[in-house]
Parts: sequence; structure tokens; C-alpha cells
Amino acid sequence: MKNIFEKIKKSSPLPQLPQVMIQLIRACGKENTNIDEVTQIISRDAGLTAKLLAIIASSHVNLAKQVTTIKSAVVYLGLDTVRNIAISSSAMQFFKFSNATDNFNINRFWYHSYKCAVLAQRIAREKKQANSDQYFLAGLLHDIGTLLLMATFPEEYKEIEARVNQGQDEFDAQTDILDIDGPKVSAWLFKQWHLPPLISDAVGFLSQPPARIQEESDHIKILFMANLMAEPESTTVTKDAQDLTDIPTAVLNDIAVQAENEVHQTAKSLNLDPGDSEQGYHLLADDLKNVSLCFGTLDNLLRAKDVPTVFKTIQRGLEIIFHIPRIFFFLRDREKALLTGICAKEDRHYNIVTSIALAMNNTNSLIVKSVNTGNITTSIDKEDLAASDTQVIRALETPFLYAIPIPGQNGCSGAMVIGVDNDLSHTLDKNKTLLALFSRQAGTCLENLNFHERYARDISDKKMEAYATLTDKVVHEINNPITIIKNYLETLKLPQKHPALEDISVVKEEIGRVSSLLEGLTSFSKPKVEGALKTIDLNEMCRRILVVLEKSILALRQIRIQIDLDAGMPKATLDSNGLKQIIINLVKNAAEALEKGDEIRFKTKLVPGSAKVLIDEKRKLPGMAQITIQDNGPGIPSHIRERLFEPYNSTKPDAPNSGLGLFIVHSIVKGMQGRITYDSHRGKGTCFTILIPLAPDTDPSAPREEII
Repeated sequence: MKNIFEKIKKSSPLPQLPQVMIQLIRACGKENTNIDEVTQIISRDAGLTAKLLAIIASSHVNLAKQVTTIKSAVVYLGLDTVRNIAISSSAMQFFKFSNATDNFNINRFWYHSYKCAVLAQRIAREKKQANSDQYFLAGLLHDIGTLLLMATFPEEYKEIEARVNQGQDEFDAQTDILDIDGPKVSAWLFKQWHLPPLISDAVGFLSQPPARIQEESDHIKILFMANLMAEPESTTVTKDAQDLTDIPTAVLNDIAVQAENEVHQTAKSLNLDPGDSEQGYHLLADDLKNVSLCFGTLDNLLRAKDVPTVFKTIQRGLEIIFHIPRIFFFLRDREKALLTGICAKEDRHYNIVTSIALAMNNTNSLIVKSVNTGNITTSIDKEDLAASDTQVIRALETPFLYAIPIPGQNGCSGAMVIGVDNDLSHTLDKNKTLLALFSRQAGTCLENLNFHERYARDISDKKMEAYATLTDKVVHEINNPITIIKNYLETLKLPQKHPALEDISVVKEEIGRVSSLLEGLTSFSKPKVEGALKTIDLNEMCRRILVVLEKSILALRQIRIQIDLDAGMPKATLDSNGLKQIIINLVKNAAEALEKGDEIRFKTKLVPGSAKVLIDEKRKLPGMAQITIQDNGPGIPSHIRERLFEPYNSTKPDAPNSGLGLFIVHSIVKGMQGRITYDSHRGKGTCFTILIPLAPDTDPSAPREEII
């Protein structure tokens, strides 16, 4: 027997499930994984190192710069992808020996192995065994010894197969010819892999007669039963299996049915027929690899915290599984009835893609058609393409485009647009089920992220509306008695030098002060958020306001201001009065928080990628303006930051109408369909950022830019 093992070592590369793989899978699965630790583990395995660097260096992976180190490969691919590559590599090594003989049916072998794994795990759970996953691993790999014998002794195994065809038990035939059987080789190999003794002991008994197993411990009985019950496409529980356990027959029958259903569904998803031996190893190997990587990608999608992470995860998954050279995304803006382009920032065509917009009523665009119909579209065999499709194909740097809709609850939320040639298009056509799984999961993730963002905005808006409504009611109720008192005092006639006249005068002053306060409350509850729309030069308007503020508020406090205005800012139609009020309030607030000699930085910028080109319509959309007002002051206290845009939330509680300025600013920005955010740190200052959509310049005399 010792000579057999020596010959196996010399003549066959052992299937790889070494400690390196186990350590790597465990390291990648930890919550706080250290990249250096993962890099060190990978560097111990030349084969895995070569595989990662080959993937990362592939021309199909569109990197901005070359990756030549293990660490940079891990950082780019991500820990989950590295883990999935390790798992799929191990699985492929396991099935590597399947084509050693002509009559070997890899499909049936896989079905039996996987079903044995599922049964062993389910029976172990029913028996309340710890570490049921170990039983799954034992069931999955229990016949690997037979594969090794087949690969090492191909001529001898032809004789073994001939005896099996004549009715002899396979394990007996192995022993007669090779003086060893598959289970003993499996047990030996498990020890080479340093797997737990529990499973290496159990697998070694699989060639024993059932009567011999009656006296053994539960872990041996469980694997033996699973092997007896693992006949493909069968739910029969033999008497030999029933005699090895105290599990009720009805429960054991349920386990058999559930296991068969699970394995059958898995086989169906792989297009695998256990009765068909023609599909061969390579088809199964590709399917297993793709499914392994696909589900790793889907798992990452479920944990994505923002839209860029969703796109990054999809892109990397598709790159590795299908060797896709490039992928762009077009997302639906329902308010504007547009699809807007987006891609990885590292892509050299980022500026082009993010500048493209497609009108949803554009019947000529294949990308729009994909979103409107919910079907895959491709430019292969298509003539007279829309200008936008031609532009996208040029950016993809491939002969054709392949648009996959991203489904959602209320119609498609966009499309994934892939660069393809004829071969890749054919591959994708064969894997439409897998692509649909990707796109459905992407759509679900996008809708969830959008829902949470909208929900947070709605809560904030409703709070503001509630404050305004309550204030209206309070103002109305107080105004009634105040009006009566004022009218009464005006009609009250007293003789000159009456002792009460002085007191009445004081009362009138106080009533006047209350009226002023009520007027301030009214302006707060109903701030002016819509002014006259004018076509303006935003930079010039900002410059004029800042000159006035610099000579008044800032000069008195000796506060400096730095102004940086984007020369590329286009003219646009805006509520100029509302914008002036925003700037004055924010600069004034900053100045009041600063000390002598402090500084304010004011900056305008056209948001990159926000200006869109409707190529087919030959017109431009002006995009969004960003205004930032940053100071180097003390920062906003944490108790104020928690409710920053709510009314009466101020660091100056004694000042009249304190805490209303930022609420009014927020309301005006919202009325302009914009957004305001802030970043503040104690001792480091505060920065307010306002994003305002720019309406097109309506001046008919303004020069029109050419659309390229």
C-alpha cells in the first residue's frame, strides 16, 4: 500500500486544497482583514500568485495603470473576489481528473458527490452534531480517492471498469487489482491536507459492509448513510441506511427528498444532466467557476453602501467571469426623462461617458430601447445606428455594444452597456440567465439605496414643513388678540397728563415689538423660495455680492476672503434673488463665527460630468453649479450639527430671530431643486456646499455651441 501512495505522489499532481487555500479563505472572511496578511498568504503559493497576476494583467481588464505586485492585485480585485478565486481554483483541481478514462461520467460523479455532501450535512444537523460543514466537505470529497486512482493507473482502471460492468463492486475491483480502494486513498489524501480527523476517519470506512458500520461511532455512520442515499435522481432510503440510525423513517425520507430537490435545482441551474456523459469536464468546470464568482459578486452587491460601490462590484465581477473589456452604465433620471452615462473614474473615457445623456423618447437609440422594453439589445447586424450609439461604441473601443437592462419595480432603472465582439456576444447570449441574475440584483441594490436616500430627505422635509405649519398656527392665534389690543389702545382717549399715558406708551412699544417678532416668524414659516428667473452670469453676480460684503461685514471684522470662480461656468437662468439671499446668509454666518484675521474661501465650480450632451438631439444641458463657502473658524458644536437646518437651532440664542437663517437657506435651496450639505470639525472650520441645477440660457441672442 505504501508503494501505491508513493506512485500517486510521483505520477499525479495532487489536487490542491492545501493550507494556503484554507488560510486564504479564512483570512478573506474575517471582519477586519489585513491586506498585508492576505498578500503574505498568497505569496506562499506560486500557482495562485500567477493566477491573480494573470487575471489582473489580462487585456480584458481595463486598468488605468499596470499592476505588477501581489498587494496591488489584491487591492484592485478586492478580498471577496480573491477568496472566490481561491475557492473556485480548489474546486477545479478537485474535478481535474475526471477525463482520465473514456467512460467516466463527470456529470453523474458531480451529482453523487454534491448530493452526498448535502445529505451528510442534513443528517448531521438532525443528529445535533457540531460542525455540520465538516460533514458537507467530507461528502463532497469522499470519492476523490477514486479519481486519484483513475488518474494514476489509467490502464489498470480500464480493467476495474470492465469488472464493474460485469457486476463486481467497484471498491472490491479496486482492491483486487490495485490492492487498495478509493476510500482509503481519500482518507490518506485528507491527512495530507491536514483536514480534521473526524472526516478523514469517516471516509476511510465507506468501502466496509453495512454490518461492520453498525458498531462504529455516529460520525462514521452519518457519512456512510449519506453515501448510500446519494444515488442521483433517487429519494429511496434503503434498509441498510435506516438500520444505521434512530432517526424516524418519515424524517429520513423528508431529508432524502429535500436533498434531491436541492441538488436537482443546482444541477438545473448549471444545465447539467447526470445521465449525459458528453458535456465533459470543461463545461462543468467553467460553470462551477462562473457560479462561484457570480455568487461572490452578488454577495458583495448586497453589502454595497453606495451607488459607486454597486457599479464597481458589477464591473469587476463581469470582467473576471466573462473577460469583458469595458462596461458603461446609463441610469434613468425619471424627473428629466433622461438616461445619463457613468463609468469608473479610472477609465480614460470617463469625461466623455459622463457627458452623454439620452432622452427616453429617443426611439433611435439601442440603449434607450433596452431600457424601455426591458430586453437585451445589441448593435450587431444593425445598420444606420443613432449618433449616440456610435459615440458609445467608439468609447467602448469594441466593434459592437451589448445593452443589458437593469430591472426595477417601476420599470427599468437603467442599462449596463458592454463592449463586445462577435465571440463575446455569443458567450453572453449563452449566459443570459447569469446576466439577468446580475442585472436584477443590481436593480434591487440601486432601488434600495435610492429608497433610503429619498426616505432621509422626506423625513427632513416633513420636519421642516411641520415647523412651518406649527409656526403659522401660532402666529395666527397670537395675531388675533394682538390686533384687538392694538386697536383698543388706538381708540382709547385719555386726558393729557393722565398718569396712565406713560404706561400705555410702554405697552404700545411692547406690542409693536411683539408684532415685529410675529412678522419675522411669518417670513420664516413662508420663506421666499421662488423669485423672478433671470438669465445671469453666476460668477459676475457672486463677485458683486462679495464686493459689498467685503466692504461691510468682513471689513468691520478684519476677515479676509479668497475668491475662486470657475471660468467655465456657463450663463444660466436662475432665481437670482434667492441665490443672493443664500450667499449673504452663509457669508454673514461665517463672519460672525470668526475672529480678527480669520479667512473665508468662496468658490464656484461647474460640477464635472453634470453638463450633458443630447447627441441625437444636437443640444446641451448645462449641468449643476457648485458653490462652496469655507471658513477656518471654530467649527459647529456637535449639539447644533445634529439639527443644523432646523429653526431656532443657533449658537446665538439671545439674538432676534436666531436660528432662522440656515432654515431659510435650506428652504430656498430646496425651492431651486438644489441640495445643501456641510462638513464641520471643531477647531478646523466649516464648509457649506450648495449644488444648484442650471436651467438653459433662454437668451435668444446668446451664441450656440456646436455639438461634436
